[in-house]
Amino acid sequence: MFDYFSHLIRCAHQSNHRYGLVLNGDSDWTNSTIDLVKSFYSCSDIVQLGGECKDLHTRYISYKNGKTLLGQECALLVCYLSDGFDANSFCAAMGGIRGGGLVLIVPSFNHVALLGQYWLNAVFSHLINIDQFKPLPKVEDARLLSPTPFSDQTIAVEKIHKVSTGHRKRPFVMTADRGRGKSSALGIAAAQLMKQRQMRILVTAPSLATVAAVFEFAHKNLCGANAKKGQVYDSQSSLEFIAPDELLKSQPDCDLLLVDEASAIPVPMLKKMVAHYHRCVFSTTIHGYEGCGRGFTMKFQKWLEKNRPGTSFFHLKQPIRWAENDPLENWLFDAFLLNTELDSLQFSKGTEIKLEKVNKQDLVHQPSILRECFGLLVNAHYQTTPSDLMLLLEQASIQLYLALSNGSCVGCMMTIDEGGLDNGLIDAIQQGKRRPKGHLVPVTLANHFGISQAAHQHSTRIMRIATHPDAQRLGIGTEMISQFMQTFVGDYVSTSFGATKELIQFWAKVGFYPVRIGTQKDHVSGCYSVIMVKGDVDWLKCAVKCNYQYLHYMLSTLYSDIEVDIIRSLLVIDNASDGYKEYQAMIRYYSLGGSSFESVAPFLAHWILSDTSIAKKASDLLLRKVLQQKNWHECSKEFSIHGRKQLEHQIRTDIRRLLKAAEQ
Repeated sequence: MFDYFSHLIRCAHQSNHRYGLVLNGDSDWTNSTIDLVKSFYSCSDIVQLGGECKDLHTRYISYKNGKTLLGQECALLVCYLSDGFDANSFCAAMGGIRGGGLVLIVPSFNHVALLGQYWLNAVFSHLINIDQFKPLPKVEDARLLSPTPFSDQTIAVEKIHKVSTGHRKRPFVMTADRGRGKSSALGIAAAQLMKQRQMRILVTAPSLATVAAVFEFAHKNLCGANAKKGQVYDSQSSLEFIAPDELLKSQPDCDLLLVDEASAIPVPMLKKMVAHYHRCVFSTTIHGYEGCGRGFTMKFQKWLEKNRPGTSFFHLKQPIRWAENDPLENWLFDAFLLNTELDSLQFSKGTEIKLEKVNKQDLVHQPSILRECFGLLVNAHYQTTPSDLMLLLEQASIQLYLALSNGSCVGCMMTIDEGGLDNGLIDAIQQGKRRPKGHLVPVTLANHFGISQAAHQHSTRIMRIATHPDAQRLGIGTEMISQFMQTFVGDYVSTSFGATKELIQFWAKVGFYPVRIGTQKDHVSGCYSVIMVKGDVDWLKCAVKCNYQYLHYMLSTLYSDIEVDIIRSLLVIDNASDGYKEYQAMIRYYSLGGSSFESVAPFLAHWILSDTSIAKKASDLLLRKVLQQKNWHECSKEFSIHGRKQLEHQIRTDIRRLLKAAEQ
C-alpha cells in the first residue's frame, strides 16, 4: 500500500491536480491507512476536519468550521464525518487544498439522516474509493504539465494599477472561484505600486486570516520590506490591515483601498466605502459555499453600475493553486450543485402553470429534478448554499414544490412546517429558557409578543421562492402562492426574509402582513429581517398593530439608518387615528412659514403615522427628519441641501404638497 500512495501522490504533484479518497473499512484499518498517508507530509501541511483530535501535531478544525481555511492552504485534509456533516464547511475546506494535495474522507455517518446518507454515498462513489477487503483501484499515470500561465492574474494586476493611477471614482471588481489567485494578485499589485512611489494602501476583509495571502505575496515581491502582523512596510510605503467596522468608523486616509472577500461584508458597508474612498478594489469569491457571493453579484455590482458607471469588472477563470480540469474541483461542483446552469425558457404571460409537491425519494433517484430546482434557488437567492441541499434531503418538515408549465420547470418553492408546540414548551420559550430550532415564526411571536396561540397552531413558512429569470414579473410567484394557499390545511402561512422594498411589496400584494422586524442586520445581506403572515387567525391584527407601534418607537434609534422606502412599505395598518384634525391649523401654519420645526415635530410624526397613505406619499426628507429624527447636518449631507434654513424651507414645501394630496 505504501507504493500505491507514493505513486498516487507523485501523479498528483506531476499534474498539479488534487484527488479525493474515501476510506471504507474498520477503525483500525482506517487509522493505520491515514497514518501511512500522513507519513508523506509534514505536520504543518496537514489539517483534520471533524472527528476526535488525537494527533497534537496536526491542525484540528471542528466539522462546522471549515471556513477558517479560507485564504489558507494545506496539502492533506483528513475529513471525519462521525460528528456530523456540514456541507458549507466541507465545501469551503476543500478550497484550502493546493494542487498536488489529497483529501481523505472517512464516511462514518453517525448523525446524517437516511436520504442525506444516500446522496453522499452516491457522490462519494465518484471519488477514489479505498476498501479494506477489495483490490486497490487503478491510478492513471499523470502527464507532466507545463506551468499554468498566469494571464488572468496579470490582467487583474494591471487593472489594480489602473485604479491607483487612473481617474478617481472608478472602482475595480475582481471575482473568481476558489484557487484563482485573486488574493495573491492583490499582494503582487500592492508590492509593485509601493515600489513605484510613496503609498499607503489599506486592506480590509472579514478577518486578518482571510488576507494572509495578500500580505505574504506583498512581502515576497517587495525586496527589503519589513513585515509584522497585518502590515508590510518599507521606508516610504505601507500595506496595512484594518477591520471593516474600524475603517468606516475612523476613515483613515489612504492612497488605495483593497477589499478582499467583499461578499462577506454587508452591502451597505461596501457602499459607504465607495462613497468615502475614491480608489477602491473589491475582490471576492462568488460560489455559494462562501456564504453570500450571489448577494455581492446581484446587489452590489448592480448598484456600482448605476452609481459608479466607470467601474470595471473582471472574472478570473484560470486556476492558480491547481491545474485546470482539477478532479476534486469538478467533483465538488457536481456533487453539491455548485455548477448549476439554467436552460433558456420561452414563457409568456397568461400561460397556465401547475404547482406540484415533490416526493423527496424522487430527488435522490432522479437528481436531474433536484439539479434543476437548485439552479433556480441559487439564481434567485444569494444565500442558497450546499447546506440547503442537505437540509432539503434530510428534514422531513421541509418540502419542495415545482411550478410546471408544458413540462418545463418555471419556478419552485421550499417550505417548512412549524408550530404545534405544547404548553410546557411554549411557557419555556416565553420565559427565555428554550428556543427550539425549526419553528422560527411561532417561537418569535410567542417570545416577543406573547402570542401563545401562534405557537399552538400549525403553520407553514415559505423559506424560498424562485422563478426562472426568463419568466420573472409575469405573475408566476403570485400564482404559486395562490395555488399553495388553495390546498393549505394549517392555520396560517408565514415567510421571513431580508427586508427590501421590492420583497415587502410582493408579499403584501399576495396578502401577507408584517408582524415582526428583526433587531440586527443580517451579516450577509446587510438587511433587517422581516416576518410576514397570512391567515384567518384572530391574533393577526394584534400582531400587526404591535409591530407598527414597535417600529414607530424604534425609528429614531434602532432603525435610524433603515431605508425610507422600507419604512413606507412596513407602515401597514388601518388608519390609527384622525388626530390630524386636532392640530391641523398648527401643521398648516408651519408649512406656510410659522412656528418652528421643534414645536411642530411631534405632531408631524403623529400625522404621518396616522394614515398609511400619508406615510407612503411623504418625502424621503420628511421621513428622515420627522420619523427617524436625523439631525440637520445628517439631512444636509444626505440630500445635498446646505444649511438649516434651506432644509426647513424644503420641509415646509414637502408638507404643503402632502397636505394638498391628503385633501384630494
